[in-house]
Order: sequence, then structure tokens, then C-alpha cells
Amino acid sequence: METTKAAEAPESATETPESDAKAVEAEDANEIENEIEDNEEEIDLDEVLENDWEPAAPASGGVLAATAAVVGAALGLSSLTGTWIADLMSERQNIIAQAAGTATTTNQQIAQLYGTPWHTTALFNGFFAIAAILVAVAVLLAAKGSATWVRALAWGGLALGVIGLLISGLIWFDVFTDIPTVAATTTTSSTG
Repeated sequence: METTKAAEAPESATETPESDAKAVEAEDANEIENEIEDNEEEIDLDEVLENDWEPAAPASGGVLAATAAVVGAALGLSSLTGTWIADLMSERQNIIAQAAGTATTTNQQIAQLYGTPWHTTALFNGFFAIAAILVAVAVLLAAKGSATWVRALAWGGLALGVIGLLISGLIWFDVFTDIPTVAATTTTSSTG
């Protein structure tokens, strides 16, 4: 081996630095190609699928938690803005009050035609608020390892539900506005 080094030494002394760099690059490229060829193995796709295939792990609760968080936020928003079912039930109570016609005074008639539908709307919006609170709390308790946005959305749904429940309670107890009443009029007769 020393004889080859000695034989190469005079030859390398006459070479320029540029030719040395090219020779090193060529040697490196040949070594890389040889390593690739040595490491390449024929991969039989059928064999891989038959032997190494394992079914995917079932989806974690992340999707379920995210869906529940969205539902909770939607229910909370619905409790604030009102729902179709609350409007429907309010109109139903209005029709029942009109059909019954049992009011003897004007104030009773106003309470039946205005107050009962108003309270029905508050009741149904309160139901949606309670549902939002329950769903949001369930997500917060079950999704401790979920993505940050899922927990944030659940907190938002909880906040909307609490606000919706508060507003529904205030409407139910006529805090925002009282049921209109007609002042009693007294009639006096004058004789003269």
C-alpha cells in the first residue's frame, strides 16, 4: 500500500488545487452512489401491506370535544338571539289567549295577549341557555388535553349560556319592562 502512495505522490505534486477539488468531488459522488446501491432493497408493497399493516388507532375525543364546543357556543348564541321554536311557542300562546277570551278586564286581556307569549319566549331561550351551559361544562371537564381553541370555544359557549340564562330570567320576571296596564278610570256623575 505504501508503494501506491509513493507512486501517487509525485503525480499529485504536479496537479493543481482545482484538479484536486474535482477529484475529491468525483470520489465523494462515487462513494455516495455505491452506498445508495448497497442500501437499496427491493420493497414488495404487497408484503408490506400484508405483514406490517396495522389499523389506525381510533380517533381520540378531540373531534367529539371540538364538535361539542361548537354546539355549546351555538346554543349559547341562540339563547341570546332567540330561536324559531321560542317564536313558534310564543305565537301559540298568543293564539290560545285570543281563543280563550276569558279576560274580564283590559289588564287581564293585555297580560294574556302580551305577557304570556313574552314569558314563553323567555322560558324557551332559558332552556337553550341551560343546554349551552351543560354542554360547555361537559366539554371543559372532559377535554382537558384538547386543543386550546376547543377549550376557548367551550368557555365562550359557557359565557354565552350564562348571559342568556340571566337575560331569560330578567325577561321572565319582567325586569326589563313591565306588562302594560291600563289605568283604572273612575266615572263620576254630576247632577245639577
